[in-house]
Amino acid sequence: MREIPIWRGGRERTSLDVRVLRDYRGAPLARVAAAPSLLVHRAVRELREAAEEHSDLPALWDAIAAAGRLLDTAELGGCTPDEHARLVTLATGAPIADSRQALAELAAGMAEVRGALRWQAPGGSLEPFMTNRIEPAPGKCCGWVPVGRVLGFVAPSNHPAVHLTWVLALAMGWAVAIRPGADDPFTPWRVLLALREAGFPVERIALLPGGHDLVPALVEHCDRTVAYGGPALASLLGRDPRVLFNGPGRSKVLVDANAVNSAGPPARSQEAGATSAGGAAGPEDPVGFLVECILHDGGRKCTCASALLLRGEAPGLLEAVAERLNRLPLLDPLDPEARVPAWKDFAAARQTPAGAVEADGLTFVRPGLVLDVDPADPRFGMELPAPWATAARLPEDADPLPLLRGSLAVTLLTKDAALVRRCLRETAIQKLFVGPIPPWHTEPGAPHKGRLADFLFTAKAFREAVIPWT
Repeated sequence: MREIPIWRGGRERTSLDVRVLRDYRGAPLARVAAAPSLLVHRAVRELREAAEEHSDLPALWDAIAAAGRLLDTAELGGCTPDEHARLVTLATGAPIADSRQALAELAAGMAEVRGALRWQAPGGSLEPFMTNRIEPAPGKCCGWVPVGRVLGFVAPSNHPAVHLTWVLALAMGWAVAIRPGADDPFTPWRVLLALREAGFPVERIALLPGGHDLVPALVEHCDRTVAYGGPALASLLGRDPRVLFNGPGRSKVLVDANAVNSAGPPARSQEAGATSAGGAAGPEDPVGFLVECILHDGGRKCTCASALLLRGEAPGLLEAVAERLNRLPLLDPLDPEARVPAWKDFAAARQTPAGAVEADGLTFVRPGLVLDVDPADPRFGMELPAPWATAARLPEDADPLPLLRGSLAVTLLTKDAALVRRCLRETAIQKLFVGPIPPWHTEPGAPHKGRLADFLFTAKAFREAVIPWT
């Protein structure tokens, strides 16, 4: 079995408390050390001391970029990239092709860390990170400084690429304490090994596997915390301004009939989920595009579409999407052709509004699009870690904005410029895409729920003048 240790103070640590992580068939997969909550205070104190040392940020960026290249090519800790993808799939149930692609996505973001940081910096310049100053105009200057030194990171297990967030914090000069997701401690451990191999000062990182008791300890002792989770964790963290909480996305796609009818009748002969080389079906195939909005990465991302809204008449469009999803085969996640994730917990699958089924001794939530769901129905827009969504039809003259609110990401297939402007100004929509851009589209460093840097930095009045009487 693989061993995932505690990491703090620049080296591995053992623990008397060890958890056995099992795969989706129930077989032992790894032994994961568990950090007690009392250890968080000591680990954060060590991180704070490491972060107080002067940071040569360009050197850190070089090391992160080198680590990104290692992440996707090298054997680290006796584990190749393909073996890592296999471990993630066995632990989470994600299709193997998605696990491999997710690692490549994370690696690419790290390798291009300077480009990712330009999304985060005022004006797209890297200078503010190095000088802690913003110069909006000649002769004008204000300070732009970190609000702390140590970031807590409560990681999920749904997608490896989320770990780019804490790597970006490292690139901004912060130290980071990570509590890995229960099902995927492998990805942050591999990232840490790659950073160490690339020469990054890994005393700036603490890896603290453990239970839910670590979460309030991280919030208490870290200066800021980024957390992912469901309603239970949201209620625990409340409205704490020190926490950037990422919960269910409830992402949606609006289709105006007049924007897709010109594409012709739905193509029913195409294989379910067929995509173009770019990862999503093109505008000539609206059915394939909508399927991929729901199906991408096994539907496990918070930005995969949870609801489709059709405004106007487009006969057969939603039915064709539902048919393609319904035809998806339920394959072992290690099968390269698998698109549907397996669930480790049959009871949890049965509690969803989707159909839980068993195939080859594995549990799946049946992929599907539930048609004509009343937007007042609790199922409408409900997010599951599976390719499952709901659809509603609206009259041609309806205002869809009230139904689009409360979404992490929204894609508008529309020619309605006024609606685009209103959605862009709507604060209850975090990401907006217009045209055949899926809601799960992202670029490394692009705003997710706002910019990470806006959470970690603050502007202050600052001006310098020569003292004339010295």
